[in-house]
Amino acid sequence: MASEKELFVTKQYVPTGEPISQNDHTLIYKVRCLAEPGHPDGILKIYRKQNIQKLYSQLKILDYSEWPHIYSVKYFDDSTLVVEEFLKGSTLAELLERNKIRGTTFSEEDAYHIMEQVCRYIEELMGLQPQIIHHNLKPSNIFVTSTGRVKFLDFVPDYKKKRTSLGGILNILGSIFHEMLTGKKPEKQKCTCGKRYESVIRKCLEKNPEKQYQNMKEVESDLEYARNQVIEEEERESIGMPYTLTLPFQGIILSFEWILLVFFHETDNLPSCILFVLIFFIHLGCFTLRRHSYISKREVSIGAARALLPFLALGAVFVCLYFAVAFLIVPTMA
Repeated sequence: MASEKELFVTKQYVPTGEPISQNDHTLIYKVRCLAEPGHPDGILKIYRKQNIQKLYSQLKILDYSEWPHIYSVKYFDDSTLVVEEFLKGSTLAELLERNKIRGTTFSEEDAYHIMEQVCRYIEELMGLQPQIIHHNLKPSNIFVTSTGRVKFLDFVPDYKKKRTSLGGILNILGSIFHEMLTGKKPEKQKCTCGKRYESVIRKCLEKNPEKQYQNMKEVESDLEYARNQVIEEEERESIGMPYTLTLPFQGIILSFEWILLVFFHETDNLPSCILFVLIFFIHLGCFTLRRHSYISKREVSIGAARALLPFLALGAVFVCLYFAVAFLIVPTMA
């Protein structure tokens, strides 16, 4: 006579092929749920040598939208078997890897929608009695469905590690958010994303508990505030640079000084020419140093091309102004 476990995997939740994932602790199959109405596809997870029936039975009873619907939970032969609904979409880890191959990143809007859901779900679960904390939160356990909904996978903690505190969760979220926006994890837990959500990420990565967020509601509030900020210039959007240190503002003043310099040079007014040479290059040097110092203090990493391109564009403007003054303005005054 067939055992209950054999009936479970041969008559109720039947694997449709070879394991889709396996390691020393977990074995995962895609299954046909013959015990469920309509016989939908599902995912069978076998947690070897782990009795986590209580955890997943609680999740099954709650049946929140934060995780896949759980069809069945059984404990056989020192292993826990969990059958969940089959989701269409990709894990966040798969999406990050896909972006890495393509050389792209998440848009700010897409990253916001994912993080907003993740933070809201964590807040809701921590508010339960007893609370549920996802002690295995990482990109491979955050699933994004084809409709853009976020689902948490694999609530099973790694018992070799300490259970995750709020501070630990915040560090994980900051690292994930940073990677979505830049394609890279923050080096030494420092934020270098240079985006409008930089302040949120910095506070999530903060090591001092007194300076960290005290609850998930604060994270959600700052996310919403940052999203609604109106940022007028691309430079200010990327590194929060004051308007007085941007090329458009300083470029107008430098261009006016350059016009006078060229004019006095072409009209052989040597004293005035020397004066404006000094003014122009002192102004240009101070502006460049202040701009570089500001970027360095913000710990923003930008490429050489991006750093030089605005100055090359300004140089092209100076060349055009030189020819305009030397060959159009001065000759008409002679």
